[in-house]
Parts: sequence; C-alpha cells; structure tokens
Amino acid sequence: MNRFAGFRPRRLGEDAVSDRIAAHQRKLVIGAALGGALLTFLICLVWYLDTDLAHGVKVQALEQDNQRLAEELSVGRLSVEMERATRAELERQLAELNEALKKRQAELAFLKSRTASPKPR
Repeated sequence: MNRFAGFRPRRLGEDAVSDRIAAHQRKLVIGAALGGALLTFLICLVWYLDTDLAHGVKVQALEQDNQRLAEELSVGRLSVEMERATRAELERQLAELNEALKKRQAELAFLKSRTASPKPR
C-alpha cells in the first residue's frame, strides 16, 4: 500500500493536507520550544559567567584590601612596640630621677637641720 506516498487511501485530499499542516505546526512548535530553551540556557550562562567574573573581581579587591590592612597592622604594631619601649625607658628614667630627688631632699633636710640648729660654744 505504498502507492499513495505513505498515506492510507482514506486520508487523501483535505485530510492529508490538514495532517501535513498539523505536522508542520508541530515542527514549528518543537523548534520554537527548543529555541526558547537554548535562548534561556544562553541567558543563564551569560548571567552565571558575569556574576562569576564579578565575584572574582570582588574577591581580588578584597584580597588587595586585606593585604593593605595587614601592612597597616604591622606598621601599627611596630609603632605600639616602639611606644611601649619608649614608655618603659621614660618610666625607668623617672624612677631614677625620683630616687635622686629623694636623696637630694634628704641631703637638703640634713643641711637645713645643721644650719638651723644653734652652734655649741
């Protein structure tokens, strides 16, 4: 029964034309669906790559900021260490000066007491 190009005899005429139109429409719908799916995939891919690139740029900026802050921290720590050493030295010098002052005050008190007391004759 292949004489009628794959159509059974009862599907000739208008029915055959409507079947061909329906088959063509199905192909168009399937093609449009596949095209839409492909377009959606491409949009999602571009969005993913864009956000991934943006995250990479952000991570790089944060790493640079982190490095800068680490350098500032090391400079700050060095400054604090120098300040502590200076403070300790100044406190030591102050203690020495206070000790010397106490000695001088004791000497002064002794000398005042010697000059203030009446001389024996």
